[in-house]
Amino acid sequence: MNKQPKKKDPKWLADALMSLKFFESSPEYKHEFKHEYFASQLGVSKPTLYRCDKYMTEFQRVKDLLKEIKVDKPPSDGVPISGDKEKIAKLEAKVAEQAETISILQLRLNDCYQMLEDQGVDPEFVYPKRLKKHKEA
Repeated sequence: MNKQPKKKDPKWLADALMSLKFFESSPEYKHEFKHEYFASQLGVSKPTLYRCDKYMTEFQRVKDLLKEIKVDKPPSDGVPISGDKEKIAKLEAKVAEQAETISILQLRLNDCYQMLEDQGVDPEFVYPKRLKKHKEA
């Protein structure tokens, strides 16, 4: 019986498992959860990561867990693009101006209705569709 000695875990594996636990407990960073992140942080190649069974099983477990979790808001809102606030302010001013114009036109329309009613004309009168001419048989 020739027993082979157990292989020692690579030095980077402990750090990798610790990072996986971090991602498991902090789902708001799931957008960074990729093999590239681990390869760059641990200083190993992706094929090295793929060959390690302990890492891959834990990675798959955390990946499945993160798929089920929905993150409402990313960790940073990002910097607004320059000029957005000015554009928004201009559009809000335009909306206010349009609302004022609509109210003025509504008042004019109400005045027109009142003038028509004073003259005895129904302002809500709808003209009937054209009457079809009877065909001669």
